[in-house]
Amino acid sequence: MPDKYTRFAVHNFSALETAKFSPKEYSRLKFGCDTAARNLGHELATEFFAAHSDKLLANRCVVISSPYNHVPNAATVMTMHFIDRLNELLVFARGEHVEYSVIHRKVSYTNDYGFLSKEKRRGLIDNDSFYLNRDFIEGKLLIFVDDVRITGTHEDKLVEILGRDGVDNEAMFLYYANYHGNQPDIEGKLNFSGMTGLDYYLEMSKEQDHHVIIRPIKFILGQKADVLKDALPKLADHIVIKMYHGCLAEGYYKIPGYQRAFGLLAAEKEKRVAKKQGSL
Repeated sequence: MPDKYTRFAVHNFSALETAKFSPKEYSRLKFGCDTAARNLGHELATEFFAAHSDKLLANRCVVISSPYNHVPNAATVMTMHFIDRLNELLVFARGEHVEYSVIHRKVSYTNDYGFLSKEKRRGLIDNDSFYLNRDFIEGKLLIFVDDVRITGTHEDKLVEILGRDGVDNEAMFLYYANYHGNQPDIEGKLNFSGMTGLDYYLEMSKEQDHHVIIRPIKFILGQKADVLKDALPKLADHIVIKMYHGCLAEGYYKIPGYQRAFGLLAAEKEKRVAKKQGSL
């Protein structure tokens, strides 16, 4: 990594069994829990400010969340809470609040990234398209935020994008947790460490401020048809409708492996809409 780039993580770990953070809470973050996103985002902001307050107070800063297309990912939800807490700390210290930007990403695959090796991850991510607003970030300290670093593939891609676009800004790469091991599927195990099954997700979706993000949508679309028929009626109206529109925006309706599940989701969405219209 070039000298102008810095990496920061709240937690470093080599195994789930010895991690100093809660894998279960992290898993809840990945499936849309706002409380987990707030807890992790605030912790990251507090620790980051304590370690680098001088640099943050001396620069105009832009926070950039993990790249996504239309439906936010878990890291983006965590980043919003990170910004809230960091702005509190900065303004209280008579600094300037941070700005926010995003790298738009068109994803080319549907595989569960968390169970793949670094080589396979790189092969997939190289087919994605990324777009950066160079004019907006010019002259500012770039703060890239992600929830976990496993193989470093995303970080490598971001460094490549900065070089490709001729961006010479100083940049900091922030993570809630940084993995130092050689088990490539550790991310998949971490993502599902607190997800005991579909029933658990159905209960979690009832929580206040639950977020419909990428992973829960793929999780629902990956269920067997007979299971999904029983599960969809248990989801709240706004969850079903957001998932449906998320599938359209991400192009999941085109994917053969998702089409049967999407058809059931679309039918359930129509039932909810018809019911609402009938009650007017």
